[in-house]
Amino acid sequence: MCSESSDGFELRWIAPGDPLMQEVHTLRHEVLFAPFGLERNDSWDDAGQDRLHLVALAPEASCETGAAPARASAAAEDAIDAPALELVGYTSVLLEPDGTAHVRQLSVRSDRQRSGIGRALMREAEAESSRRGIPLIWLNARVTAEAFYHRLGYATVSGVFSSGRTSLPHVRMEKRLRP
Repeated sequence: MCSESSDGFELRWIAPGDPLMQEVHTLRHEVLFAPFGLERNDSWDDAGQDRLHLVALAPEASCETGAAPARASAAAEDAIDAPALELVGYTSVLLEPDGTAHVRQLSVRSDRQRSGIGRALMREAEAESSRRGIPLIWLNARVTAEAFYHRLGYATVSGVFSSGRTSLPHVRMEKRLRP
Protein backbone atom coordinates (compact mmCIF):
# COMPACT_ATOMS: atom_id res chain seq x y z
CA MET A 1 0.00 0.00 0.00
CA CYS A 2 1.28 3.47 -0.77
CA SER A 3 1.38 6.25 1.76
CA GLU A 4 0.21 9.48 0.22
CA SER A 5 2.11 12.70 0.77
CA SER A 6 0.14 15.60 2.20
CA ASP A 7 2.39 18.05 0.36
CA GLY A 8 0.07 18.20 -2.65
CA PHE A 9 1.28 18.57 -6.22
CA GLU A 10 2.60 21.15 -8.62
CA LEU A 11 1.55 22.00 -12.14
CA ARG A 12 4.14 22.71 -14.81
CA TRP A 13 3.89 23.64 -18.50
CA ILE A 14 6.48 21.68 -20.48
CA ALA A 15 7.83 21.78 -24.03
CA PRO A 16 7.14 18.95 -26.50
CA GLY A 17 10.81 17.91 -26.31
CA ASP A 18 10.89 17.72 -22.51
CA PRO A 19 12.06 14.29 -21.24
CA LEU A 20 8.83 14.10 -19.23
CA MET A 21 6.95 13.54 -22.49
CA GLN A 22 8.06 9.88 -22.46
CA GLU A 23 6.38 9.50 -19.07
CA VAL A 24 3.35 11.36 -20.43
CA HIS A 25 3.06 8.77 -23.22
CA THR A 26 3.10 5.99 -20.61
CA LEU A 27 0.51 7.72 -18.42
CA ARG A 28 -1.82 8.45 -21.35
CA HIS A 29 -1.66 4.83 -22.45
CA GLU A 30 -2.21 3.40 -18.96
CA VAL A 31 -5.18 5.67 -18.20
CA LEU A 32 -6.88 6.20 -21.56
CA PHE A 33 -6.19 3.12 -23.69
CA ALA A 34 -4.82 0.08 -21.81
CA PRO A 35 -8.07 -0.46 -19.85
CA PHE A 36 -9.74 -1.16 -23.21
CA GLY A 37 -7.08 -3.57 -24.44
CA LEU A 38 -5.62 -1.16 -26.97
CA GLU A 39 -1.96 -1.33 -27.91
CA ARG A 40 0.34 1.52 -27.03
CA ASN A 41 0.78 4.12 -29.76
CA ASP A 42 3.10 7.06 -29.04
CA SER A 43 2.73 8.55 -32.51
CA TRP A 44 0.40 11.33 -31.36
CA ASP A 45 1.54 14.66 -32.78
CA ASP A 46 2.79 16.28 -29.58
CA ALA A 47 5.01 18.85 -31.29
CA GLY A 48 4.05 22.21 -32.70
CA GLN A 49 3.54 25.76 -31.57
CA ASP A 50 -0.21 25.12 -31.39
CA ARG A 51 0.11 22.44 -28.66
CA LEU A 52 0.62 23.13 -24.98
CA HIS A 53 1.47 20.41 -22.46
CA LEU A 54 0.62 20.59 -18.77
CA VAL A 55 1.81 18.07 -16.19
CA ALA A 56 1.03 17.51 -12.54
CA LEU A 57 3.97 16.40 -10.41
CA ALA A 58 3.87 15.17 -6.83
CA PRO A 59 6.46 14.06 -4.30
CA GLU A 60 7.10 10.36 -4.67
CA ALA A 61 5.00 8.15 -2.43
CA SER A 62 6.78 5.38 -0.64
CA CYS A 63 5.31 2.11 -1.80
CA GLU A 64 5.55 -1.33 -0.27
CA THR A 65 4.59 -2.98 -3.56
CA GLY A 66 8.12 -2.84 -4.89
CA ALA A 67 6.98 -0.97 -8.00
CA ALA A 68 9.21 1.99 -8.64
CA PRO A 69 7.25 5.14 -9.54
CA ALA A 70 8.23 7.12 -12.62
CA ARG A 71 10.69 9.92 -11.92
CA ALA A 72 10.04 13.47 -13.06
CA SER A 73 13.61 14.27 -14.06
CA ALA A 74 17.22 13.70 -13.15
CA ALA A 75 17.50 17.41 -12.33
CA ALA A 76 14.76 17.11 -9.71
CA GLU A 77 16.52 14.13 -8.15
CA ASP A 78 19.86 15.91 -8.03
CA ALA A 79 18.52 19.06 -6.41
CA ILE A 80 19.59 19.39 -2.80
CA ASP A 81 16.67 19.26 -0.35
CA ALA A 82 14.18 18.82 -3.19
CA PRO A 83 11.96 15.76 -3.01
CA ALA A 84 11.90 13.50 -6.05
CA LEU A 85 8.80 14.21 -8.10
CA GLU A 86 6.68 11.80 -10.08
CA LEU A 87 4.22 12.41 -12.88
CA VAL A 88 0.65 12.02 -11.64
CA GLY A 89 -1.38 13.92 -14.25
CA TYR A 90 -1.37 15.45 -17.71
CA THR A 91 -3.48 17.34 -20.22
CA SER A 92 -2.82 19.14 -23.46
CA VAL A 93 -4.34 22.23 -24.98
CA LEU A 94 -4.53 22.54 -28.75
CA LEU A 95 -4.75 26.15 -29.94
CA GLU A 96 -7.23 25.82 -32.80
CA PRO A 97 -7.12 27.97 -35.96
CA ASP A 98 -10.61 29.28 -35.15
CA GLY A 99 -9.28 30.96 -31.98
CA THR A 100 -10.61 28.38 -29.51
CA ALA A 101 -8.72 26.09 -27.14
CA HIS A 102 -9.25 22.32 -27.40
CA VAL A 103 -8.42 20.34 -24.25
CA ARG A 104 -7.23 16.81 -24.97
CA GLN A 105 -6.21 13.68 -23.13
CA LEU A 106 -6.80 14.63 -19.51
CA SER A 107 -5.08 11.80 -17.64
CA VAL A 108 -4.62 11.27 -13.91
CA ARG A 109 -2.78 8.25 -12.56
CA SER A 110 -5.36 5.76 -11.30
CA ASP A 111 -4.17 5.82 -7.67
CA ARG A 112 -4.41 9.63 -7.63
CA GLN A 113 -7.84 10.06 -9.23
CA ARG A 114 -10.47 11.94 -7.23
CA SER A 115 -7.76 13.90 -5.42
CA GLY A 116 -8.20 17.27 -7.19
CA ILE A 117 -5.47 16.79 -9.80
CA GLY A 118 -7.84 16.63 -12.78
CA ARG A 119 -9.73 19.70 -11.57
CA ALA A 120 -6.45 21.60 -11.08
CA LEU A 121 -5.20 20.62 -14.55
CA MET A 122 -8.44 21.84 -16.09
CA ARG A 123 -8.42 25.12 -14.15
CA GLU A 124 -4.85 25.85 -15.26
CA ALA A 125 -5.69 24.95 -18.89
CA GLU A 126 -8.57 27.44 -18.67
CA ALA A 127 -6.37 30.10 -17.05
CA GLU A 128 -3.66 29.77 -19.70
CA SER A 129 -6.25 29.93 -22.47
CA SER A 130 -7.75 33.04 -20.89
CA ARG A 131 -4.29 34.65 -20.55
CA ARG A 132 -3.92 34.12 -24.30
CA GLY A 133 -7.22 35.91 -24.93
CA ILE A 134 -9.06 32.77 -26.02
CA PRO A 135 -12.82 33.18 -25.44
CA LEU A 136 -13.91 29.53 -25.64
CA ILE A 137 -12.44 26.24 -24.42
CA TRP A 138 -13.87 22.90 -25.50
CA LEU A 139 -13.30 19.16 -25.35
CA ASN A 140 -14.72 15.84 -26.39
CA ALA A 141 -15.57 14.09 -23.12
CA ARG A 142 -16.31 10.45 -22.57
CA VAL A 143 -19.92 10.19 -21.47
CA THR A 144 -18.68 8.61 -18.23
CA ALA A 145 -16.77 11.86 -17.46
CA GLU A 146 -19.54 14.28 -18.46
CA ALA A 147 -20.62 14.97 -14.86
CA PHE A 148 -17.03 15.88 -13.90
CA TYR A 149 -16.91 18.57 -16.60
CA HIS A 150 -20.40 19.82 -15.72
CA ARG A 151 -19.13 20.46 -12.18
CA LEU A 152 -16.36 22.59 -13.73
CA GLY A 153 -18.89 24.72 -15.62
CA TYR A 154 -18.82 23.03 -19.03
CA ALA A 155 -22.01 22.66 -21.06
CA THR A 156 -22.78 19.70 -23.28
CA VAL A 157 -23.33 21.04 -26.81
CA SER A 158 -23.71 17.87 -28.88
CA GLY A 159 -25.38 14.54 -28.94
CA VAL A 160 -23.45 11.36 -28.20
CA PHE A 161 -20.94 10.21 -30.81
CA SER A 162 -18.24 7.56 -31.07
CA SER A 163 -14.75 9.00 -30.83
CA GLY A 164 -11.10 8.14 -30.96
CA ARG A 165 -9.27 4.87 -30.73
CA THR A 166 -11.61 3.51 -28.07
CA SER A 167 -14.83 4.19 -30.03
CA LEU A 168 -16.43 5.01 -26.68
CA PRO A 169 -19.43 7.35 -26.53
CA HIS A 170 -18.37 11.01 -26.24
CA VAL A 171 -20.02 14.42 -26.18
CA ARG A 172 -18.64 17.82 -27.07
CA MET A 173 -18.51 20.21 -24.11
CA GLU A 174 -17.72 23.93 -24.07
CA LYS A 175 -17.07 26.72 -21.61
CA ARG A 176 -16.89 30.47 -22.20
CA LEU A 177 -13.82 32.05 -20.61
CA ARG A 178 -13.59 35.43 -18.97
CA PRO A 179 -11.14 37.83 -20.57
